Amino acid sequence: MVTTAGSQMVCHECDLLLAVPALASGQKAYCPRCNYLLAAHRPHAITMVFAFGVSGLMFLLLSIAFPFLGFSASGQERTVTLLQSILILVIEDLPSLAAIVFASIILIPGAFLIGAVYVSSALKLNRSLPGTVMVLRWMLMLMPWSMAEIFLIGILVSFVKIVTIADVSLGLSFWSYVLFTVCMVVVTLYPDKRRLWARVRALNDD
Repeated sequence: MVTTAGSQMVCHECDLLLAVPALASGQKAYCPRCNYLLAAHRPHAITMVFAFGVSGLMFLLLSIAFPFLGFSASGQERTVTLLQSILILVIEDLPSLAAIVFASIILIPGAFLIGAVYVSSALKLNRSLPGTVMVLRWMLMLMPWSMAEIFLIGILVSFVKIVTIADVSLGLSFWSYVLFTVCMVVVTLYPDKRRLWARVRALNDD
């Protein structure tokens, strides 16, 4: 199976204008100047996006529903959920920061995965669903604002510091959020955006 006809694009790394050829299944195209990956025809990419999108949404719901971290110090124990950690910012009179954190680690990533499931469903069914092009456009716009992996790295750094003064336990929500982040990374990086656009537009042209 071969992709749609080749087209011109600019390398994101060195700004070289290139004519990218049509790719067969499994083939990749690299920039001849800087070796940046320009395009890839990955088999089963849509199935991967759908599967990891659905799984990611399930893990996100689990990460909200259960304790995220547990603390024990001086005989006192306390557990904190993901939403409680955001609510603490509101209590500390930082509502704007709380809104940004909520949007960047829950709302935007969740909306992105919902969009990914919607678009991949249309492609798997080989039929144009209402607003598919708009959903894909919003997905790509939201992608840079998702900070799930940054939040997770921040939690791990804080964990290293807190563990010296208190006993810290990682709750079910923490591990669910780790798996959710993995799903986010796969959905973000695995499909070729250029080919995805071509397939969605082809559906709407039919």
